[in-house]
This record gives sequence, C-alpha cells and structure tokens, in this order.
Amino acid sequence: MNLKYIGILSAFAASVVMAQEAAPAAETSVPAQSAVEAPVVEAPAAAPAKESAEVSAQAVPEAEPMAVRGADAAQPVQKKKKFVYRPVYRPGEVEHLGRPVKTIYVSEPVVADTIDMNQLRGLVPIKFTFGLQGFIGAGYLSGDNGYYDYEYDSYSGLTWSVGAFALFPLDEYNMAFKAGVLFEHSKVRSSFETYDKDKESVSEWRASFSQYRISIPLLLSLKAARSRIHLDVGIQPSIAVADEFKLKNSKDKSVGGTYDMMDNESREPLDWSIVLGVGFRVNRYVGFDARFNWGIDNMYDDFNEWRINDLSSKSFAIGATFYVF
Repeated sequence: MNLKYIGILSAFAASVVMAQEAAPAAETSVPAQSAVEAPVVEAPAAAPAKESAEVSAQAVPEAEPMAVRGADAAQPVQKKKKFVYRPVYRPGEVEHLGRPVKTIYVSEPVVADTIDMNQLRGLVPIKFTFGLQGFIGAGYLSGDNGYYDYEYDSYSGLTWSVGAFALFPLDEYNMAFKAGVLFEHSKVRSSFETYDKDKESVSEWRASFSQYRISIPLLLSLKAARSRIHLDVGIQPSIAVADEFKLKNSKDKSVGGTYDMMDNESREPLDWSIVLGVGFRVNRYVGFDARFNWGIDNMYDDFNEWRINDLSSKSFAIGATFYVF
C-alpha cells in the first residue's frame, strides 16, 4: 500500500517539473513581429551654414506631440523617452514651417589682456597734441596821461581771439611747453568831461580804440600727476595789424575825427605782455581755459590830437580748447 502512494506522488512531481521547464520555451517561440515598436523621430538634416552649427540635445516629454521640420503634422512619441538633436542656425539662414529660425546668442564682453597702469594708479599723462582755441572777455587800456588834469585814463571794452596751438611734453606727467598763434581783436572806449573857462561850459570827449593784432603765446604748462587742471605762465609778443582811433566832442563837431594809428606811426608795431592762465581738460578732446594778459610796454607814441603815449593793455578772457587727439 505504501509503495503505491509513493509511486503516485513521484509521477505528480515529475509532471510539475516538466511543466515549469516548458513555460520559458513557449515564451521564446512567439515571433518578433508581434511586439509593437514605438515610432522613432529622425533628426532633420543640418542646413549649410557659414560657421559650424551648434547642436543642442533636448529631452522630449512623454506622450507630448513634437513638431518635426518637413513633416505635415506633429507625431506623438510613445512611452519611452527619446532625444531629438536640433541644429541651431544663424537668424534668417533656415526656415521652419515658413518662419525664420531665430537664435539668441549671449557672449561675454571683450576684456583687454592688459590694464593701463596710468589708469590703475590714477595718473594723467601729458602727450603731444595740437588743436584750436577761442577766447572772449574784457579788454583794457590804461595809463597816466596827465591831460586836462586827469592823471589816470582808462579805456575798457570787449576782446576776443581765435587760433591754434601745439603742446610739447617736457616730462611724462607734470610739465609741457605750449606754443600758439592767435588772431585778436579789441574795441575799448572811454569818455572825459572838460570845462571851458572862457565859455563857462562843460563838454564831453569820447575816445575809442579798435585794435587787430596777431599774438604768439609762449607758455610753460604745469600740473600735478593725478590732476586734469593745469597752470600756464609765459610771455606773449603781439604784432599790430590794424589800429583805429576815434575822437569826438559833444559841443564842437569840428574837432576830433578818425585816425589810422598804423599810418601815422603812432602805434608801436610790437608789444609784449605777461600771460597767466589756468585750464581744465574735461576729456581727451575738450578743455576750458581762462587767461589774464598784462602788458609791460607802452603801445603808443605821442599823438598830436590826444595824449596816449603812456597807454598799455590788459585783458581777461575765458575760452574753450579743442584737442585733435
């Protein structure tokens, strides 16, 4: 009896083992065509470009439609994540669905390989340059005539000048020689009252000078190494070009008149003055200046109509300077 049950159990165990070994074989026997493959989106062909195209890889979200260049409609991507490589072109070189592809490029600013040590230390060097200048201000003629008991005579008016200059450095930061040429014009006037004892009346005299000259300032320019402010000191010879003197009397129209001081040789052809100035260079091309000129010699000899032999000039003017480089 025991042997009978033992034989039945042995046969059942053998059948179970054979069934388990047959299951994997059945799975491998299924043909490969039954599996469903997800469609794969091919990368579009790269369009020709002037420079090498930049390629960026982007992950496509699961089951999200993706537009493919050249396709009529978007194709969904199944389950598995795929990477679609898209070439990046210059703006306007390619079109997608009738619209140009636009790309934003971000680049770092160009930085010089070296740093100017003058800028790093805050120094302002002096370099050779030249340019144009213009000034406008007040002009004066003054002296001691002793005429009609007026011991001090003074003429005042407007003066202006325009010209060019050149700057020659004497060292790197502090000193330079400045030479220029200016065309100047001054018009000064004055009035005097006189008393006629015989007629017991007071009359007024009006006198004016209109001067044109060519001046040549020769200056030493000084400044601190870290400063844009400079001081100028030097001399200035001036060559007379034209000089007209007018004299009028309020009571007697027969006296006075207009006189050319160059023709009657009453005007000295050359006069000298001391120049003091200060300037500020705003940037590489523009600066502002102020100058004071002090005449050191008499400009006129004796004149029969009016005593002007002791007159000398003075002026104060401000102006702008334009540097070429």
